[in-house]
Amino acid sequence: MPRHRRILVADSSKYFHNSIWYRLIPDTEFEIIGQAGTTAEIVSMATNLSPDIVLVDLSHPDHCGLHTVMALHAIQPRVPIVTLMPILSNEYTRASLDAGAAACLSKSDLATLLLPTLRNLISVQAAVRVN
Repeated sequence: MPRHRRILVADSSKYFHNSIWYRLIPDTEFEIIGQAGTTAEIVSMATNLSPDIVLVDLSHPDHCGLHTVMALHAIQPRVPIVTLMPILSNEYTRASLDAGAAACLSKSDLATLLLPTLRNLISVQAAVRVN
């Protein structure tokens, strides 16, 4: 039986975390291993918990979410980062990708695009390991 893929969430909204993440990410395939609200917390958790994927809300208040993406990418460059934003914009999408994100999603698209995006990133990771 394949193991759960470990997801770490950087989102300062406890409401969003508690009400949405567990509905969007089925526990049969993915497992949320932690949630942090600040850049320091998420970097520490990423170092200690070794997630398979990190989700980063670009609008969290501690620092610009892009700083969080850069910090995570610097310490674990092979762990895919998915950035989340209220509304996708070309400017923030480009900045996210330049900072080290592997994918960008609008929060309004999470219900339809989150699982396919996570599955795609896992399959890309597996292909890279094989080659």
